[in-house]
Amino acid sequence: MRSQLFVLAAGIASLTCSFIDAHSQASPTPAAPQETAAQGTPAAKVVLPAPSGPFGIGRMSYEWIDNARLDAYSNNPDPAAMHAPRDLMVYLWYPSPRKAAANNGVYLPGAKQMDADPIAQPLAKEEFGDVWPQVLSGELKPHTQENAPIAKSPKAFPVVIFSHGLGGSSFEYTALIEDLVSRGYVVASIEHTYTAMAVVFPDGRIVTHRRDPTPPGLTPAQRFQHMMDSSGIEINQGAGDVLFVLNKLETLNRNGEKSFPLGGRLDLTRIAAAGHSAGGGYASRACQLEARLRACISLDGELPPVSAFPEFPDKRKFQQPVLLLEVDHTGDRMPFSPEQYNDFLKIEDVELKLCPPGSYDVLLKAPGLFHGSFSDYGLIAANGRPLETEHALHNLSMIESFTRAFLNKSLNHAKEPLLDSPSQSAEAKVKEYGN
Repeated sequence: MRSQLFVLAAGIASLTCSFIDAHSQASPTPAAPQETAAQGTPAAKVVLPAPSGPFGIGRMSYEWIDNARLDAYSNNPDPAAMHAPRDLMVYLWYPSPRKAAANNGVYLPGAKQMDADPIAQPLAKEEFGDVWPQVLSGELKPHTQENAPIAKSPKAFPVVIFSHGLGGSSFEYTALIEDLVSRGYVVASIEHTYTAMAVVFPDGRIVTHRRDPTPPGLTPAQRFQHMMDSSGIEINQGAGDVLFVLNKLETLNRNGEKSFPLGGRLDLTRIAAAGHSAGGGYASRACQLEARLRACISLDGELPPVSAFPEFPDKRKFQQPVLLLEVDHTGDRMPFSPEQYNDFLKIEDVELKLCPPGSYDVLLKAPGLFHGSFSDYGLIAANGRPLETEHALHNLSMIESFTRAFLNKSLNHAKEPLLDSPSQSAEAKVKEYGN
């Protein structure tokens, strides 16, 4: 996989206009954890960890069109369609009775269509590497049943709107999403059109990742300004997707339409936005704009060396508790100097101090942990090597534990020793903000 780290650069030409490859943000351990099988050698079978909660996992898919927003990136050959409405695929993962779970879901819906498409296929092969045949064949399995019956209890479920990283897909976070759903959450995962690797729509259209090139001949200052402008547009579009999905869920939940089986079953007084990498920026900006979102989670979505969270001229601040769950990159290869990183940490601390009560920064540092560890990539990259697989599973479990604890505390108002009385360790340093 090549999920990418969303990075804004300050004053360094090599960083301008860039979302840099997550795998350049290597683990402090040697490069081996990021290697896949040798050329010509089949990758080891990937087995996702079993979800930790009592529920099974169901999934439904929807195409939702936002007629209030025009999409300038439409790849329709009709020039008039350059201003078509924003079109999204949204997948709702929800609790189902565990006994009803037949696990007939596929890891990546539309994978076969992508493989037959001359533009999408190279992107998918680059993203999944030697594991792509397992995705295509169905050998890589989720713990998911398509259109499963909905759990009868509780009456209503808290909700998480989830955003993936640039050039990736929400399905690459299957382990994290399934774990949340197994604990009683509904997760609405957005395939952000043109940001995602490839999105397959019900009518057969495949829309691939689009990235605008940097205009030639710019000075470093102009390149930086172009990068800032482009990133601002990207973040606002992603945040707009999150808010559109929030509004759509409210309407469908209230109206109880027959085409929406979860109608009346969503507790939208307990809803959070979460995202990884660039998706963390989308979630953060959406939360700055909308108080109906009651909690915000940014999974390694900070923007070093500029800021921890998106900043816009409107100076909007968070209106809900925030969890910044980040990897300690000290000692890693960074595209900026240690001095810039130290300056960034000071900026980050100032920004976190402005967050509402109940906010946390959790700094993670563990063997094999890197930017891609928040997704399924760490497990896939281990390629069956026992020690690296153990590290990947441990790191996923640690990330899931802090994510669940924050949601339970923020949305369900429960006590969570992991955050309330944290035992500071070499692997996780917890700091509370807003009090």
